[in-house]
Amino acid sequence: MNKQEQVTDHFRELFNKMVWINKSKMEASLRGYKSSEVHCIEYIGKNIDPNVTKLAESLYMTKGAISKLTKKLIEKN
Repeated sequence: MNKQEQVTDHFRELFNKMVWINKSKMEASLRGYKSSEVHCIEYIGKNIDPNVTKLAESLYMTKGAISKLTKKLIEKN
């Protein structure tokens, strides 16, 4: 295993430990949301001028599915 692979493995280990430590906090704060809703919110937060087409392409969903998803999110506030 070369140095680059070792560094990558160590970062992956560290990331997995961080996920494991924060898992209960994440689950509590995201209770009531489906994973697709969380991914949608994350995409909207990270991108400038998101629209239905961009969301659909990013989440591998149809525009109709994205419209329904965003409508649910709006209802949830």
